[in-house]
Amino acid sequence: MRLSKLTYDQLSTEQMQIWDEVVAGPRKKMHGPFFIWLHSPELLSRGEKLGLYARFHSSLPPRLSELCILIMAAHWKCAGEWVDHEPIARSHGVDADALEALRTGAPAHFGKPDEVAVYELAQELLATREVSDATYAKAKAALSERGVLDVVVVLGYYSLIAMSMKTFAMVPEGAANPFEER
Repeated sequence: MRLSKLTYDQLSTEQMQIWDEVVAGPRKKMHGPFFIWLHSPELLSRGEKLGLYARFHSSLPPRLSELCILIMAAHWKCAGEWVDHEPIARSHGVDADALEALRTGAPAHFGKPDEVAVYELAQELLATREVSDATYAKAKAALSERGVLDVVVVLGYYSLIAMSMKTFAMVPEGAANPFEER
């Protein structure tokens, strides 16, 4: 990693306070990009709160949140996001073959209408930087207006995580990079 991975005894009082807040929450530990953001305690404080919403409190069921996370992991080829979240997505019932296609950049075929809506919305937004009226209407019908908003929130948050991890060369320890040629 390009930034030093700070240990608790190296932290300022402000850094210790946010570390303690993170480990007291549902994550129960410091991990991943939070070690990057810890270099800016205010960023970690604000980012972690947005992450709590995106991952645990949005209107999306965990299955769809995890799908959004993996869409961004595949888009950015972010090994850490993929390694952490692919097993979670499968445990929530996201089709393993569709996830494998997503990982390799092939068209992914999801069977559930809400998963199809998330995938198509995200793919169109990422590819064209726009969302057509037809795609929006399909997503709204499957997810509700709030659901569409929450898809965008989760995509955006996990894009920030992926960019942080890619910029500062954070890779999962002891795991193969799922985006390298096999």
